[in-house]
Amino acid sequence: MTEKKYLGYSVEDLLHDQEFISLVKNLNTPQEWERFLQVHIESKNNMIQAQKMILLFQTNEGVLSDERKHKLWNNISHFNPISAGNYKLIRIKSFARIAATILIIISLGGLVYLQFNRSENQYRFSDSRNDLKTDNPLLVLSNGKTVELKKTESKIEVLKGKDAIQINNDQIVDNQTSNDKTSIEAKFNEVIIPFGKKSKLILEDGTTVWLNAGSRFAFPQKFNRNKREVLLDGEAYFEVAKNVQKPFLISTGDIKIEVLGTKFNVSAYRSDNQSETVLLEGSVNIWDNGKLFKDKILMVPNQKATYSKSGKNIVLEPEKEPGLSIAWVEGWYQFKNENLEKVFLKLEKYYNVRFKYDQKIISGLLPVSGKLDLKDSLDEVMAVLSKVAKFKYQISGNSVIIIK
Repeated sequence: MTEKKYLGYSVEDLLHDQEFISLVKNLNTPQEWERFLQVHIESKNNMIQAQKMILLFQTNEGVLSDERKHKLWNNISHFNPISAGNYKLIRIKSFARIAATILIIISLGGLVYLQFNRSENQYRFSDSRNDLKTDNPLLVLSNGKTVELKKTESKIEVLKGKDAIQINNDQIVDNQTSNDKTSIEAKFNEVIIPFGKKSKLILEDGTTVWLNAGSRFAFPQKFNRNKREVLLDGEAYFEVAKNVQKPFLISTGDIKIEVLGTKFNVSAYRSDNQSETVLLEGSVNIWDNGKLFKDKILMVPNQKATYSKSGKNIVLEPEKEPGLSIAWVEGWYQFKNENLEKVFLKLEKYYNVRFKYDQKIISGLLPVSGKLDLKDSLDEVMAVLSKVAKFKYQISGNSVIIIK
């Protein structure tokens, strides 16, 4: 074990490292543990937290009986993940009271990192978009600095090997990261894209991300040694740089996607009732981000995975024209046999408007197919759409009223 092995490891990383788990369980004296911490002084705080959790859940029972497994699953299924966010990882006593009803068996294959601690090791987006004081995209750096991006389609590039980010090929901003190894949140930058705008982002590993209107995206200045993790609220098209040794993880509020190198589109707005992932090239694993045990679903090209927030399930189905999902990257919205309600949801984000209509009117209209140029004004787009779908409308301020 080298001195730098655990440099940059988060608590979650340590809890998934079998060598570290074994070492914690087998150190015989406090003096041995203290010497180990001194060798890895830069990771000391995270190691202490991970050690406490490992020892807290340690058991000698080995294999669970079917009855114990059933009880374990019932306890986990009835746990309220909303109230879980109130618990702090460092409050071991409070954590232990909850843990008393949950059995984690290390000997079955490693410690499971509990759902209600996940939020402690993850960047959290702002609760509201109302804090935006500009109609332009914003780059919020991990060092606290905010940069306004004044182009409609801005470009952001993380400069590899440097603590800096380049904007629109003509501006470089310093982004010296925090030296506090225990602070996960401080390592992330955030891009905020208002409705009606887009942005292109090149990450430190060469991965390219196109962010659609009304999206938020969090990313580090530099990925850690064993994974590349980002967070998304909104819609993005990814072209992930291949790295077999370091999986690329995208976390939304509902799903998590794991890839090695591929091309796919994710639409996962918090305000929408469902999220969609369309795979164009390569393969990805996708699973429910809210479940304690990962039930991964493998996607192959020309497939769409739809997650329902109400049903809490993922449905996988063929996608005959996956290219339609990324037409927005080029400034088009293409749709085929699409219901108008879904078309309106898309246009609300592109043009920052609100559609108002009677559900009975919409349900009585046939699905539509077509191609809209998003560079056109809202008036021009609505004129075309109303002719195709056979309806009348009025635009009043930021509202579009559909008339039978």
